[in-house]
Amino acid sequence: MTETTHHAHPAATGFHKLLKEGTQDLHDQAESGEFQSRMVEGDLARSEFASFLAQMLNLHCEIDAIYDEAAEKDHRFASIYDSTIHKRHSLIQRDLSDLGVEDVSPAFGVTTSFTDAVRHALATLPVSVLGLLYVKEGATNGNKFVLRKIQETLGLADTCATGYMDPHGMKQRKRWNQFKRDLNELELTPEEQESCLGIARRSFSMFMEISGSVSKQFDIEQAEASLLLGSQE
Repeated sequence: MTETTHHAHPAATGFHKLLKEGTQDLHDQAESGEFQSRMVEGDLARSEFASFLAQMLNLHCEIDAIYDEAAEKDHRFASIYDSTIHKRHSLIQRDLSDLGVEDVSPAFGVTTSFTDAVRHALATLPVSVLGLLYVKEGATNGNKFVLRKIQETLGLADTCATGYMDPHGMKQRKRWNQFKRDLNELELTPEEQESCLGIARRSFSMFMEISGSVSKQFDIEQAEASLLLGSQE
């Protein structure tokens, strides 16, 4: 599974409840997706996992900077954002290095379109970027366990390629619980909350589209490799 935010935790309340319930349908779609299901089952090829991480690197090249700018523009975002633990760019670079990837593939169109949309939201209502941060942080709940399956299937060491999927390590649960408490302490208008929810929903959709594009690219590469092999026999 790639981006999941709902697991066996105490019932959500306040703003966190709005975000959780407002994205539940997309969360369920994500969990049942072909790429996500294969990730949970540990059925991804090494190149597929690397391709997904490459898109996340392209994404965070933009997103990490957007987070910083949102924090500068809105004190409420700044109060919940921690640049030392919420950024992913350098962690993903290390993951790709662990996997032996030297040349990172360029961003997909859906990746670029999404970052453009988030930049527009940043310019219009900076605090709405919180919807994306919520999805990214919530994902650490499920991704932490999915990573173990991926490592087992691909024969990776426990410390290999952990940055994106398990950025918080042993502190994950503590940080997620604190993040939820911080969400509920924010003073946001109903309109601002709905704007955050809109970005959260768009984030879920974007991750599903990226996952689908990774699978499609892998299928094309496999077909081309089979044709090449056939022509050489």
